[in-house]
This record gives sequence, structure tokens and C-alpha cells, in this order.
Amino acid sequence: MSVRERITRDHVGGALMAAVGVAVAVAANGYRIGSLRAMGSGFFPLVLGVLLALVGIAIVATTPLRPPAPRETAPATTHGSVDLRAWLCILGSVLAFVVLGRHGGLVPASFVSVFIAAMGDRENTARDAAWLAVAMTVFGVIVFHYGLHVLLPLFAW
Repeated sequence: MSVRERITRDHVGGALMAAVGVAVAVAANGYRIGSLRAMGSGFFPLVLGVLLALVGIAIVATTPLRPPAPRETAPATTHGSVDLRAWLCILGSVLAFVVLGRHGGLVPASFVSVFIAAMGDRENTARDAAWLAVAMTVFGVIVFHYGLHVLLPLFAW
């Protein structure tokens, strides 16, 4: 079994994460970096890019390779099926946030978006999804409206 066959999804994911981190850090150099006392617009993306790259490298470094397959039998190739419900719910939640964020405000957009995304998990009930949506909406209002002063109104109607 070659090294290529022993690489896992975690290796690929960690490498992609490191690549995105490096790309963000390089792109941040196009902006003024500044210092800790006077941060420029590129400071935060640079720090996040470097941290993302380091986490990606750590994932690749700490993930073990697959053990070699016995020579007598060919490795089993099983492909999991795609859960269409999960994909549609996640994409629908993003679309709902965009539409409701513009026409309804932060509270309805957050609630509906989280509710739809939570319903993508077949183990969630509507009640569980609603409680999660309430909790995330309260958290989002505290962080984004009161903490970060994001210019999205709580209710737009």
C-alpha cells in the first residue's frame, strides 16, 4: 500500500486548512498590518490566517496514517451515500438568513436559519431544533447586536 493510499480525510482536511490559512495570511499583507497598539485592517486577517495554518499543520502532523492493508485481500472500497436532506437544509438555512436578514432583521433570520439547519440532522426533533434556534438567536443578539454593534437591525419590519 503506497503512502497515497494511507492518507486519510483528516490529512486532506488539515492540508486544505493550512493552505487556506496561508492564502489568507498572504492576502492580508496587501493591507496595512500596523502593530498591537495601532492595528491596521490587515492585522486580524494575518493573525487568523497564521493560526488557521498552524491548526491545519497540527492536524496533519497528529493524524496517523491508515495501517497497511494485508496483501492477501484487496482493500474494501465503500462510498457513503450523500444525505440530500442535510445538504438541502444547510443550503436552505444560508438562503433563509440572506433573505430574512434583509427583510426581517437579525432575530428572525437567526432563528429560522438555525432551525432549518438543525432539521438537517435526522435525529433532531422540531422541538430540539426550536430550542437550539432560540439559544443561538439569543447568543447572536448578545454578540452581534450588543457586543459588536453589527448594523443589522433586530427586526426590520
